[in-house]
Amino acid sequence: MDCVLNRMELRGNISTRLRQCTAYADDILITARTTQAMIDRSVKLENESLNYGLTVNVHKIKYLKCCRRQDQLKHINIENKEIEQVRSFKYLGSTVNTDNTKEEEIKERIALGNKAFFANKKIFQSKLLSKNAKLELYFSVIRPVVTYARETWMLKETITNRLMGFERKILRKIFGPTYENGS
Repeated sequence: MDCVLNRMELRGNISTRLRQCTAYADDILITARTTQAMIDRSVKLENESLNYGLTVNVHKIKYLKCCRRQDQLKHINIENKEIEQVRSFKYLGSTVNTDNTKEEEIKERIALGNKAFFANKKIFQSKLLSKNAKLELYFSVIRPVVTYARETWMLKETITNRLMGFERKILRKIFGPTYENGS
């Protein structure tokens, strides 16, 4: 795959070139300013891949168009292959969408954190583990699931409150109820 990408002449960045490719293992993201530039780069990727005996899975190809106005979704044809337009997709575990918001991804992350907690519920309810051990388990297993790719998030107050609410819920499960005034 590295040889394929090296042959695609990808020097420069999106401000100096019409198109770019981002690749990690076999996940490839083509960024282009125009539809034609994206089609050209897709065809070049497929042709270069064939030279090395690799094929592009047509069923996994999607495209996302980012613009200020929401157009109706439509498909495009690249060499007689219909490519579906989507409003969002996952790339390396993070959701990319047309309006560049993270609310849906964070909701999904919190749901995954709940799944991780309930998968380990017996451990968190165990009387054999100390509260500090349970806290370490939370910080090392559950919290990373929820905060994956957090460096890319622009947090609004509502999202921050939702994340803090999740953490408080888990901490209440670990520490149990607290009593005011010692009673």
